[in-house]
Amino acid sequence: MLEVLAVLMLLFVGAVVVGMIMLLAGLFKFTIKLALLPVVFGLKALVFVIGFVIALVVVGPVVLALGLVLLIPLLILGGIVWAGIAVVT
Repeated sequence: MLEVLAVLMLLFVGAVVVGMIMLLAGLFKFTIKLALLPVVFGLKALVFVIGFVIALVVVGPVVLALGLVLLIPLLILGGIVWAGIAVVT
């Protein structure tokens, strides 16, 4: 009977030890994640800035070309309006 009780006690102590190790591992994992959070946010900000710069490099010339295409008709229209006002006054 005592042998069975001793085996059960060993199993219980082993379960408690394994549980404590798992609890410490979880706490360690949480601490590492919390400590690396600023690094993750910094990398996300860096990716956002690089993406923004790439978008400007790609979109900038397109907007410039569209602006030049639209600028010439607007200049002609502005000249016509100016001439019309000059004739009226």
